Amino acid sequence: MKRLALILALTALALTASALQASEIVKITLSDGETMTGKLDLPPGGGDVRVLVMFIAGTGPNTYINHRKLATAEFNYFDLFVDEFNKRGVGFFAYNRRGVEIGDTPPYYDTVDKEKYKKDLPAIEVKDIGTAIAHLRGDARLRAAKIVLLGWSEGTIQAAMAAEHAENRIDALLLAGYAHENLSDIIKWQLSGEPSIINIRKYFDADKDGAIIRSEYEAAAAGATYMRTNVFKNAKFEDIDVTKDEKIDAADFRIINSGRLAAVLSAIDMGDDDWIWASYFRVTTAWLKEYFALEPNKTRLLRLDLPIYVFHGEDDGNVSAAGVADLKDQFAQKGKTNLHALVFPGHDHDLNYMLWPVRKTIPEGIQKIFTVAGEIAGK
Repeated sequence: MKRLALILALTALALTASALQASEIVKITLSDGETMTGKLDLPPGGGDVRVLVMFIAGTGPNTYINHRKLATAEFNYFDLFVDEFNKRGVGFFAYNRRGVEIGDTPPYYDTVDKEKYKKDLPAIEVKDIGTAIAHLRGDARLRAAKIVLLGWSEGTIQAAMAAEHAENRIDALLLAGYAHENLSDIIKWQLSGEPSIINIRKYFDADKDGAIIRSEYEAAAAGATYMRTNVFKNAKFEDIDVTKDEKIDAADFRIINSGRLAAVLSAIDMGDDDWIWASYFRVTTAWLKEYFALEPNKTRLLRLDLPIYVFHGEDDGNVSAAGVADLKDQFAQKGKTNLHALVFPGHDHDLNYMLWPVRKTIPEGIQKIFTVAGEIAGK
């Protein structure tokens, strides 16, 4: 009887497991013989999947889990996406970039083969995305699935490029932290001083006039104290007010950042990969130069007729929210109705993602992504 009970228990466990979401590692042979490693998560219940979301990450090495550790939390970035998409009947696929594998060393928890990673140029990754889509469509469970690309930041550029290839048969684009301009212009804006104010105004700018006066900078509020101590390293008001007009604004940060901008552009021009990797982003100068030569999303997206959803934070200090307004105007002028653009007050470039690992709260902007995907799936 005990043996029978054990068999029944194990059978019940197996049946329960089969009802749960299916998670599997997928190996995909790319056009040049290299291998893409990804993770496919399908909703519970088995059977055909109505929608598959493929995540196209932002700048730098990324893995299919993107493990991170904070002082108060350790988490896999994509776990939230897997759970929320799957509960809506939506499959999810994320992948390691070329030359990137999961590692165990903080802060990135990845290992990078730089020789292989050098191949990860925009046009090549777009080709890799197409190869992955074709492979996934060969899975019987996904043959009838709508393919939706979720691009974030730089990934919004690659998602749009991939959607232009008719053979990929993309059904919709979800673009978060939307990159409107050419990357060269984006970098110049990032160091223009305006993003600096965007990133700190919630802590200091009590009257919301776009500038920080002395009393606001020296305020005793917790947010102001934290930023003053940890970000500005107890710098005095007059040290940041370099224009000496009794306010800290974009003009001050433009001057402060000018040397940084010159150094970045010089390193790119000189092909100084070591400096870029150590002092800017973990990318190559060839990658940056190829992006500089690309058509921007602001014109590319106008040629697409599939549903396009944009999710952007009003407080995005990486890519300006003004680009979303311009995109909406351009679509309206062309009489196109396939754009659905949302800007979320108080949201940053990651749509306040960090509320999830820290507080277990799904921010409004990310929740909307899950809702839209569910609507596409008919849930």
